[in-house]
Amino acid sequence: MTAKFADLIASKGKNKMIISSVEVGHVYKMPLTEKEGIIPKYAGESFRNKYFIVLALDETHAIGFVVINTNINSNVSQEIKDLYYPLSAAKYPFLEKNRYVNCSDLMPIEKDKFTKFFESPYAKIDSEDLELIIQTVKTAPTISPKILKRFKLNS
Repeated sequence: MTAKFADLIASKGKNKMIISSVEVGHVYKMPLTEKEGIIPKYAGESFRNKYFIVLALDETHAIGFVVINTNINSNVSQEIKDLYYPLSAAKYPFLEKNRYVNCSDLMPIEKDKFTKFFESPYAKIDSEDLELIIQTVKTAPTISPKILKRFKLNS
């Protein structure tokens, strides 16, 4: 029983350390599921590995993020297409080719899941791009005031 308790304390300490290292603008890649708002690409799959940018952390349970997509979804309205922010592979070489930040949806990932799949960030979005991404998210008509408030992006 004592070993399990010690493991739990060690795990909680590790999780706190991981979360305390997360910064707004960090880019991570991990398996995301429908719970995080990501629909698997192929039948029978339960997740997709996606790059995402941390925009905020709430008080207790989650990290708010926006997804980096390879392309702009051609099946969405022009209003949604206008909420995609381009990222250049020349500026962010980890991308390998130009990509787009979907600023139409601010999604949460539970801190427990984040720490389970945690790897060091791939990059940090520069301050100019990050400011434009955050402003686009704050003004997106597709994101509820409630979620903006949850992540303190409503000002």
